Amino acid sequence: MEEIVFRVLCEDTGDILELSALDYVRGSLAAEMPASMEKDALIAQGVASYTFARYMAMTYYWREYDLAADPENRSMYLTETQAKEIYGDAFTESWAKLNEAAEIAVQYELLYNGEPAMAVYHAISAGKTESALNCWGSEVPYLVSVDSSSDKEVADYLTTVTVSKADALRMLNDAGAGLSGLYPDQWFEGGRYSDAGYLLEITIGKADLTGATLRTMFDLRSAAFTVDYADNIFTFTVRGYGHGVGLSQYGAQAMAKAGSSFEEILEHYFPGTELVKAEDE
Repeated sequence: MEEIVFRVLCEDTGDILELSALDYVRGSLAAEMPASMEKDALIAQGVASYTFARYMAMTYYWREYDLAADPENRSMYLTETQAKEIYGDAFTESWAKLNEAAEIAVQYELLYNGEPAMAVYHAISAGKTESALNCWGSEVPYLVSVDSSSDKEVADYLTTVTVSKADALRMLNDAGAGLSGLYPDQWFEGGRYSDAGYLLEITIGKADLTGATLRTMFDLRSAAFTVDYADNIFTFTVRGYGHGVGLSQYGAQAMAKAGSSFEEILEHYFPGTELVKAEDE
């Protein structure tokens, strides 16, 4: 079988690395999940990372690179040198565990209709994963909302962000809201939420804004949030971390701790896909 090589653009340096599948998946695991997680959770993430890289390589074959990473901010991929800096004295043990998981993961691929699936992932869901249709506006049959209620038990499932009235007014008006500053307790009223609890869209003043836009605007961990106002301060209470679509990494951890195999984890978060071993393709 021809060796698979991924071209990874490092956004922090502008360099394009050519990595074997094993090197990429191991570095992706180092970036995306603590090495202390259960082996089957790590393998499930590894299969998702590998499959997603294959999907990107096939979808964007015409680019100079297959996918982009930001190692400096521990996003998508870490080099071995960067992993050493992060793990310190625990590097040897942690790297060996990640390598073991990666060696298994690269033997498998998630397929849909015979092609690599868009096996996206995130850290913590809002209690249910979000559908691709609600998040990105395009339906993907295997990226639908599924239960991930164990995520609610994660220590930092709930986070809060506070924003002054003045800062919120400025940012919302920059987005076209045209607010005068009156009745701030009504600015975030209403809105349309998905069944998974993510804000889909809301009208604030003259602006129709998505939850994703507000997440970026106010630097929130997800688009699943509520807003309270008191004493000229807005308090955003945020559930989960990430876009919420596909594999929940902490949901995978909970399933693995409860005895689920990586195959069962992937079947749960990517329903309708087929897990295929390389030798069977």
